[in-house]
Amino acid sequence: MVRETQDSKVVGLDVHPYMFSASALAGADAREAREEWVVDRIPLDRLEEIIKKRTTSRDILVMEASGNSFAVAERLFRCQRKVIVLESQSVGKVGKAYCSTDRTDAMKIARVYLSGLAHIVWIPDSKSFERRDLFFAHRNAVKDSIRARNRIWAFFNGRSVKKPRDFRLTAGNALCKLKALHKWSDVEAVILTELYNTFIEAENRRCKFASIIAEQVATNPDILKLIRLFGIRDKVAFAVVAFIGDINRFANPRKLVSYFGLNPSVNRSGNSGGNGGLSGYGRKDVRSLLIQAANSALRYGTGQTHQWALALKMRKGKNISVAGLARKMVVSIWYLLKGMFTPLIELTNTIIVKIHKIASEIGKTKIMAMGFKSVTDFERIIHEKLLQTA
Repeated sequence: MVRETQDSKVVGLDVHPYMFSASALAGADAREAREEWVVDRIPLDRLEEIIKKRTTSRDILVMEASGNSFAVAERLFRCQRKVIVLESQSVGKVGKAYCSTDRTDAMKIARVYLSGLAHIVWIPDSKSFERRDLFFAHRNAVKDSIRARNRIWAFFNGRSVKKPRDFRLTAGNALCKLKALHKWSDVEAVILTELYNTFIEAENRRCKFASIIAEQVATNPDILKLIRLFGIRDKVAFAVVAFIGDINRFANPRKLVSYFGLNPSVNRSGNSGGNGGLSGYGRKDVRSLLIQAANSALRYGTGQTHQWALALKMRKGKNISVAGLARKMVVSIWYLLKGMFTPLIELTNTIIVKIHKIASEIGKTKIMAMGFKSVTDFERIIHEKLLQTA
């Protein structure tokens, strides 16, 4: 790392939810850099005051990626400072070797940056940050809904009450039907009611967030055009765009494949070794969605890509076929977001069904509130938008 001027410094920040420590190093070499000043365990609400007083616009402020690092980076950007966030895994390995205090952690972060051994994390813009928050909110609501549903049936199983076939917990009279399936005691009835109410609350949150995601996909041409791709629907398209941010930061499709951890691991030494399974690095949450999408596409898809995936499955097995299909999806995403796809001439039945499901997620009431005459009118407008995108 070469500093822009001789009087600039690298300032390592060890940030916690309510306090921070900072260590400023002068020098371009990680080994020889000397500590010029340090502040230790300062309340976080004094961050801007300390940074403005102790640093200049030429200094580089470095943090380790953590729960609040992006929010802190946004505060530092407003102070007209250069901010870099380092990937936590490589920084943490050094921390295990000799760091035990906030002060030494801050100095270690600065030295790791000077060494050039840590990966720099992209700091998302405000829109991408908001989309990520929405993605996590929906994901957590899905998990809560599944847990609450399982607890209800575990409650039944613990009392040897058989789960009814094709029973819909979201039906309006579901609680009454549940209570009628067994002679519950007063305490059991209260517990069952609370379990059911917890499920309905989580399910309502899931539906609400799913509706917001569907609306954002439908109203944003850059996200909407992704649903033309094989196996990708609104939630996958939204998640992919939320975590990619600016597609120009990926020089080629291989970089994007690696970002989602869909590239094979490599272990070679001498004449032995070779390619292994998926590397496992990158965005695990989005990778899981892409694998689910590939599984669905392998089972229900049609066309040339589907035939390719089936042939690969026969030769190499299902897991390799699904991973290869997910990788093809990511490559197509890169080219589509870069504007290198040909425009759609007509919509296939699969794309029409996807748009109809997006409309169902949004709901008729919200669609009417958006100014459309009907759900059919909304779908027609979306069809036209999709045909106009490259």
